[in-house]
Amino acid sequence: MKDKKILIVEDSKFQAKTIANILNKYGYTVEIALTGEAAVEKVSGGWYPDLTLMDIELGEGMDGVQTAQAIQQISELPVVFLTAHTEPAVVKKIRSVTAYGYVMKSATEQVLITIVEMALRLYEANVHANMYWQILEHSLNEIYIFNPETLRFHVVNRGARKNLGYTLEELNTMTPLDLKPEFDLKSFRALLEPLLSGKEEQIVFYTVHRRKDGSLYPVEVHLQLFDYRGEKLCLALVIDLTERKALEEENRRKEEQLRLMLEALPNPTYLINRERQIIALNQVAKERGAVVGDYCWHSIHHLKTISPVERQFFENTGKPLPGTKCYFCRADEALNRKQKENCEVNLDGLFWNIWWVPIDENTYLHYIIDVTKYKKMEEEIREQEEFLRLILDSMPAGVMVVDAKTHRIENVNLEAAAMIGASPEEIIGKSCFEIFPESKGLCPITAVGQEMDWAERILHRVDGSQLPVLKIVKRLKIKSGEKLIETFIDLTERKKLEEQLYRLSITDYLTQAYNRRYFTEMLEREIERAKRTKMPFALIMLDIDHFKNVNDRFGHAAGDLVLKSLVNLIKNRIRQTDCLARWGGEEFVILLPDTPVEKAAGLAEELREQLSMLEIPGVGRVTASFGVTGYCPGDTLDTLLMRADQMLYAAKASGRNCVRFSEKCPES
Repeated sequence: MKDKKILIVEDSKFQAKTIANILNKYGYTVEIALTGEAAVEKVSGGWYPDLTLMDIELGEGMDGVQTAQAIQQISELPVVFLTAHTEPAVVKKIRSVTAYGYVMKSATEQVLITIVEMALRLYEANVHANMYWQILEHSLNEIYIFNPETLRFHVVNRGARKNLGYTLEELNTMTPLDLKPEFDLKSFRALLEPLLSGKEEQIVFYTVHRRKDGSLYPVEVHLQLFDYRGEKLCLALVIDLTERKALEEENRRKEEQLRLMLEALPNPTYLINRERQIIALNQVAKERGAVVGDYCWHSIHHLKTISPVERQFFENTGKPLPGTKCYFCRADEALNRKQKENCEVNLDGLFWNIWWVPIDENTYLHYIIDVTKYKKMEEEIREQEEFLRLILDSMPAGVMVVDAKTHRIENVNLEAAAMIGASPEEIIGKSCFEIFPESKGLCPITAVGQEMDWAERILHRVDGSQLPVLKIVKRLKIKSGEKLIETFIDLTERKKLEEQLYRLSITDYLTQAYNRRYFTEMLEREIERAKRTKMPFALIMLDIDHFKNVNDRFGHAAGDLVLKSLVNLIKNRIRQTDCLARWGGEEFVILLPDTPVEKAAGLAEELREQLSMLEIPGVGRVTASFGVTGYCPGDTLDTLLMRADQMLYAAKASGRNCVRFSEKCPES
């Protein structure tokens, strides 16, 4: 992260300089702006930092949020906010702009550097991911998942529902037999038997599907089994053959037209019989030296494409061996199958696309197209596609290409497939709203008209689990239509880090009890709750007796062990709803919701007795004094803490190692 530029926007010169010194220590180049206006002026002048550390509350003029918004209008730069508070209002202000989180001004050097490095890495990953967004392909195949025993559907994708005309609710009550009129229960189970017995891994068959309106359409069905949570399920990939059948019929019609238009073809074209003798040819073929009546392998290819034995026999006798033909000839297949055959052949460094089109039982149309130029172009395109695919799959972020109109996924990279938990083939064709259902009907690009959207979203994996991600969507217009390039980065580790940082900010490092700031927040909330609900709560304040003597006599390590032992003892006794905090030094406080003062005093006595009997290694036994008070109407944080402190003082004045509590509320 060296040589990175960081802009500190902080109205406190001392605070700004302190942070700058830390960043300089780690090799960062730092600029300081004491006001929001000065920060905007720097960026407007062409000095673009790699990261901005922004005080949320500046002095006069623009505050941190306004400054961040102004800077991001000039350039989309990452912003991490500096704050001394984490009240909901402050967090709400931070979330109102595109930011990379916040860091407490009181954070340690390590926490500050960790957050800065995390923000820089995240920003660099986002910039890198945005460089590559291409590729086209759209699948209209139908996908079904059903139980092979009950035949009930588990999943029917949107393409299938649209083609069939059924709603999801209707399909939930149906089975494959409702769609396949050619099958009854017995014949369909017989079809599945090779799969269920393990004899076959996949079954492919052709049938027809019946739509809700009663119309039929031809389909090609691929069936295979898979295990899901210990259950055998059947996956059916169904291809609608309507267009393919129509295309085949159209091709037959065109082949007939082609025979009649022989002379109009620009490529060498021949009419040849089953014995490989040329019956007719067009002008282009004549110009290449072919002759009517000659054998095609002699007149067209000059004996170069038959076997040495066949060539030697013909040269010696002038007659062909029975069955003499080019090594790539498909004429017999075309005539016997009554369908055109095609192949590509490399002859003398040139690529030829060769066709055999049957006219009747013994005659076929034979034409040759020089595709050398196109093969080279095709190879170049393949190399480019492979290069783009490698780039896409090497990206450290998930990428999806989505059709802007249908919101169907047209392509995904391997990272996206891994995050979703399915193969690219299983994902392509699905609606992007299956992955991000919260965005359905609220797409910021197509519904709102934005060019780009950048926000944290929840990714729904195939297995039902969820991932927090940073999702970036950008509109891309190409000739074939408008696409949405969706890029997303897994924020799981970042969220864990944020949680760890939050825990650090509210916890006492030595004892792992809550710290004073967090306890104060909890106490203020409990006071407000008591005002609303009229429910009681109590406060215990305790102080280890003669703790200084422990440190002086046994050392600070022993003193630390005493503090931690006390905290462990209390934690093992109090409820999860109670709040234990280190108030300062050897002094601790316990907040007890829904607890009257008498019960709190009883708990304090129990803790006092347990502590006095606890043997601490290297120290022996210690005691503590306890002050207990309960909430009284009209209490504030200060009055409640003062009364608890007074009770603690009374316990100490009574000789220590005892509990004192206020039984009645003070008179107004």
